[in-house]
Amino acid sequence: MVEGEPTVASVDVRIRPAVHADAAPLLDLKRLLDQESRFMLLEPDERTASVEEVASELHAMSAAPNCTVLVAEPAGKLVGYVEANGGRFRRNRVPADVVIGVAAAASGGGWAARSWPGSCAGLAAPDCAAWNSR
Repeated sequence: MVEGEPTVASVDVRIRPAVHADAAPLLDLKRLLDQESRFMLLEPDERTASVEEVASELHAMSAAPNCTVLVAEPAGKLVGYVEANGGRFRRNRVPADVVIGVAAAASGGGWAARSWPGSCAGLAAPDCAAWNSR
């Protein structure tokens, strides 16, 4: 971090649904998280997706009523994301696999604890259509 540069904790963090244009920065963020965290599923050399594949995945998720990707963006740069994938069948359409990733440089300021719960409130709703507000 550059001295005098605002920290993520000191600026507004915008939480919004991911869009097609987020494919490249989201892929960069996921690759960064693969390197920074041992808690993410993939190791640094395992993520082989292309920007086009991530864009296609975002498109498919936006069309599904029980899937969503939210991104955290202070000052135009993605620093975190929440991804929820609900099942395709009647018996597993409500439960979802949820992945949350926050870049190390953006952690520790408390913004995620303040922002994600409100942004993700619809994820717990019994009506999965509430997940995808697009």
